Amino acid sequence: MTARRRFLSGLSLALAAGAGSAQDTLAGLPAGARVPKLEFVYECDATLEPALDFGKTFEGQRRIIPITGGTVRGPRIRGVLLSGGADWNLSRSDGAGSVEAEYYLKTDDGVLIRIVNMGVGGGPPSPPDAGTGERFFMFTHPSFEAPIGKYDWMNHSMFVGTLGARKDAHNAVLIRVFRVV
Repeated sequence: MTARRRFLSGLSLALAAGAGSAQDTLAGLPAGARVPKLEFVYECDATLEPALDFGKTFEGQRRIIPITGGTVRGPRIRGVLLSGGADWNLSRSDGAGSVEAEYYLKTDDGVLIRIVNMGVGGGPPSPPDAGTGERFFMFTHPSFEAPIGKYDWMNHSMFVGTLGARKDAHNAVLIRVFRVV
């Protein structure tokens, strides 16, 4: 978990800083080392029901947030989120928040894809709004289970994402997914 947090933290610096400054964050990298790049996969507006309070646990305050639907738009994939998924959200006792969501995407050509999206936010302040309209922001690590065929590339790739609660829509979040290449 710590290695993933370090990776996502470094990714946030690279995304926020731009190309020139991103090179500065790689100072000390051994010559010839491969540096990952990101390829945009999709943007999703996910709709949610109000959170159900599971209660306080030894890890913190647990909430279950039902996922009711949403739209997925990207250059290689389009579709809708199906109702019935959920995020087992946690306000951790150390002040951080975490998401652990599982839900299904139905592509516009009828293919079902399972999505598990996990993330941790908190500690340092969220990045400034920068005109995105997001109330909160965190990095995530989505993974996919797609049937063999057109979307099989999702089974063989690593992804990172962003998750933000939208200011302009109650009970909705904006998810962006990037493939590590």
